[in-house]
Amino acid sequence: VQESDKMPRFFVVDLRDNSTAVIPNTDTEDLHDYVIPYTSSMKTEGDNNVPMTAENRYTRNEKLSEGFETDTSTRIIPTPFRVDISETAQSFGIVGVSLINADLLGKLQSGAEELVSTITMTTASDRDHVLILTIGTLPNDIAGTESYTMEITAEGTTITASHEQGLFYGVMSFLGLLDTSSSRSTMPVKEMTIYDKPRFDYRGHQIDSARNFRTKESVMQTIDAMALYKLNNLHFGLSNDEGWRLEIPGMEELTTVGSRRCFDLSEETCILTQLGSGPDASD
Repeated sequence: VQESDKMPRFFVVDLRDNSTAVIPNTDTEDLHDYVIPYTSSMKTEGDNNVPMTAENRYTRNEKLSEGFETDTSTRIIPTPFRVDISETAQSFGIVGVSLINADLLGKLQSGAEELVSTITMTTASDRDHVLILTIGTLPNDIAGTESYTMEITAEGTTITASHEQGLFYGVMSFLGLLDTSSSRSTMPVKEMTIYDKPRFDYRGHQIDSARNFRTKESVMQTIDAMALYKLNNLHFGLSNDEGWRLEIPGMEELTTVGSRRCFDLSEETCILTQLGSGPDASD
């Protein structure tokens, strides 16, 4: 049980006329107004769990930013199927990235170019690291529409795939190698060859707008994040028992009633309140 498990807006009901009244100190989004802070996170005497905070998480991960990483492929999520790094591989710095043959991405081109521009945050220049896209045959152990190979050298990077989806995921993996948070003037990368294919055909993420409404901008940002992590299915929850968010002409009650919560045992004007929404639909 955590402090956030306590829902706000407790209320009482007068059964004579079904009128309601919210307990005043719970009518807030600040749970500390009515929840006593926990003094310990230990559930038992032998509980050795250390709750993570921004401070101790930073301390644990601080060493990861010291110097060049030995294997920068570990920055790619999910972990590639196979990575080859030769003993003579050198590390080098990247200032910006230029996509070559981006038209091979088809309908994915504009999205890939936008993400490259957003993440590298640089304008095209002669110092850019060239990222060359090619359509070709893949090794049998990784062959597939979403598979790719990526050969990274100081002179440039070549991504090969049999389909545009594979090229797109290769570009996302390359972007994953770049440490844009680095204070250096260049982003460090090491020479290597990557052979990658998805472990699962269905890789999904859910946006539950029925329970937690999100703005269009938030949804678009989520889709960009899905692309970077190579997720290929969006479960967009517009309706469930929590509420109905999709307006349908001719079925107005779905939104006039189904999108509102209040205290109405007949559920003729709204659906019953829960999750701290309070007894009044106008709140």
